[in-house]
Amino acid sequence: MARTRHIKKTTLIIVAEGAHDKAFLDHMKSLYDHRDSGQKVTINSADGGSPHDVIKTAIKKTSHAAYDQKYIFMDSDVAIKQQDLSLAKKNNIIVLLSEPLCLEGMLLDILGQRIPENSELCKRALHPQLAGQPTEAKSYMVLFPHAVLNATEKQAVVELRTLLINEMKKIKKHEDNSS
Repeated sequence: MARTRHIKKTTLIIVAEGAHDKAFLDHMKSLYDHRDSGQKVTINSADGGSPHDVIKTAIKKTSHAAYDQKYIFMDSDVAIKQQDLSLAKKNNIIVLLSEPLCLEGMLLDILGQRIPENSELCKRALHPQLAGQPTEAKSYMVLFPHAVLNATEKQAVVELRTLLINEMKKIKKHEDNSS
């Protein structure tokens, strides 16, 4: 009888600031993370709070398991203290920011719409355009299909796409094969 060969998948966790961020990340995961990617992707929520709270929650959520890659996806409307960035770095966590202001500001910008002056107004502008509740991944499908997300040059979205597709593995594999 032939033995089943288990291929070790790399593990990636992205801790979202809140429920809306998690829903958007779940939407992106549904578009970009495929079974043959060679990685297991976990999306969690820090359930809001200050940047310090989000970073502490991410550390707590990632300390129980040995993730190969650890990221936080959070808003940029509140400045992150250097000591908090250092704490994230010490724990091998990379911080990705939604810019301008927040997730909703970034998404409005991707759509080419005017960005209101604060996060609350960004939410009021974007949420009625979604196909459902902002806490549900499927709500983002109509406004943010593959074509729209592939076309954007927003740094956070580009990095998330690369992570979810596991592009780094593909690049490494290509380099190994060309040697």
